[in-house]
Amino acid sequence: MSKPYLIIFTPINKFFFGSSYSLGEGFYAESLKFPQPTTILGCLRTTILVQADIISPATITDSFSKEAQDLTGTSTLDGLDHSDDNFGVIERLSPVFIVKFKYSAIEDFLFPVPADIIKKDCSLTRFGYEKKTNVKSKYSERIVEYAIFSKRNPKLHEFGYLGGKDFWDAYINGSKLPYNSDYDEDKIFISHTSVGIGRKNRIAEEGMFYTKIDYSLGKNFAFAVILWLKKDDILKEDVVILGGEQSAFFMKILPLEDKTHPVINMIVKQECNVFENLKSCSKWEKIVALSPIVLDERSNSILADKIEHRIVKGMQATRIIKRAKALKSEAISMIPAGSVFYPKEPVYLELNWKIPYKIGYNYSIKIRR
Repeated sequence: MSKPYLIIFTPINKFFFGSSYSLGEGFYAESLKFPQPTTILGCLRTTILVQADIISPATITDSFSKEAQDLTGTSTLDGLDHSDDNFGVIERLSPVFIVKFKYSAIEDFLFPVPADIIKKDCSLTRFGYEKKTNVKSKYSERIVEYAIFSKRNPKLHEFGYLGGKDFWDAYINGSKLPYNSDYDEDKIFISHTSVGIGRKNRIAEEGMFYTKIDYSLGKNFAFAVILWLKKDDILKEDVVILGGEQSAFFMKILPLEDKTHPVINMIVKQECNVFENLKSCSKWEKIVALSPIVLDERSNSILADKIEHRIVKGMQATRIIKRAKALKSEAISMIPAGSVFYPKEPVYLELNWKIPYKIGYNYSIKIRR
């Protein structure tokens, strides 16, 4: 059985993770706050081959030897819907989360809080919704079967917050939610604004200026994933590159020892597959996305029909960047992490894409409403 490792990525300086928008046409580019799973996977595959002296960072190519394929697999990852999910010694990746350190020791693991949480007067509260039947539509004046009324106070501003062990214990158990001001997003992600110059096929026209927003992490914070490897000692500490802007990170590998965090524990026990959770979800439970959710058009339609209410803060889009060929895939739309779904009944989705869950997409938890 493969062994789980905690892989920690500490930024050496500022970082920039491109989205579909920031890699398109325009004169404004803002980094994503978290690297996409495909970015993490690409970094790990490249690092394994570089450390094995099979390739050099300066001569990355898509044509690998049998020795390289034994280590990092045969999948070219041209799309999340491709059938080849062979990544060699890499068996599985978790979604990306934040590690909090205290005096060089790991203190906590942080995940973006669910979208049904609001902050008021330095405290966190959940908000639900009310379902009313036989309601008259304000616009058409017709009687509809039912309507949903959110209990969120519209006067309260949306906020960014990451919850640690105490938060997730309380959220899952329906207890009073603790608030730690150090876990506000603006304390963890420090934004930096600069002026960039457009290059060929990148953001603005070649030679034109654009506004660029990248980030650094606050002191004592780093990115992390859980990585399942089929071989021990195949990956070593190193300085690695993440993202199309070649942001440098120090990568550290540790055995995953602390499984007392409820979300970490559920990930390790493989209780976070969104399809399995939807299939077994009752009308008394809700689904919270831990990672971006990737579905095809048919699955999206089925999900929309079976969900009584949802809280989704916009949509995300990403592209797969093939560094060796400098090519970008078509943009893929996805439901962002933190989204909350309230199914009317169990939802059966038949999406036969092997890659997304294997590399950190389509993770969720199922808990009582």
